[in-house]
Amino acid sequence: MAADRTLLGIVGSVSDPSKTATAVETALEAAAERDGVTTETLRLSDHDLVTADGRTLDAYEGDTAAALEAIVEADAYVVGTPIYRGSLSGALKNLFDMVPRGMWQADVAPFEDAAVGLVATGATNHHYLAIDQELRPIFGFFGAHTVGGSVYATDDHFESLADGGDGTDDAGGAGGYAVADDALGERLADLGRATVELDAALADADALTGLGPQF
Repeated sequence: MAADRTLLGIVGSVSDPSKTATAVETALEAAAERDGVTTETLRLSDHDLVTADGRTLDAYEGDTAAALEAIVEADAYVVGTPIYRGSLSGALKNLFDMVPRGMWQADVAPFEDAAVGLVATGATNHHYLAIDQELRPIFGFFGAHTVGGSVYATDDHFESLADGGDGTDDAGGAGGYAVADDALGERLADLGRATVELDAALADADALTGLGPQF
């Protein structure tokens, strides 16, 4: 990755704590080991976003404006979502509906030609294809370049820190979540590093970054 690049983790869960956030942040930790890489996290649970209604980018205020600014200012992304009804979270879809594409809403297109790593979490393995059926096409629409491999994690890949005495989990106990499966943890780390490497390759590319969305 070129010097002074920002990798933004976007957590599409509105739960706190969140297994999705744990997975995304694990990938970011590995990415941050590379020289010149700064990582930041945009957690939708921390933002009260308005509903997308087609307004221009400069018309948003408050939390919504802050979330969109973080996306516009970043260079590459690791995006994670919980899977509900076989699809990404409604909160994340709403955010995507407000991200400009270089036309109509604003003259900036933050996802275009950007490197994006994809993560999803679900209760079971049943919806692992949602990454390729739901998330990846959205980034194709934006003209982004997604890392070829992705990470899907289930409840069994995490352990609750409820007995640790700090924080609060979804069941109301103490703690949050940690990755409990070593293979998954390494795959998440590889995803973070792969996103860094893809961003660096795109920075040196010519034709690869010349296409963009056709319409």
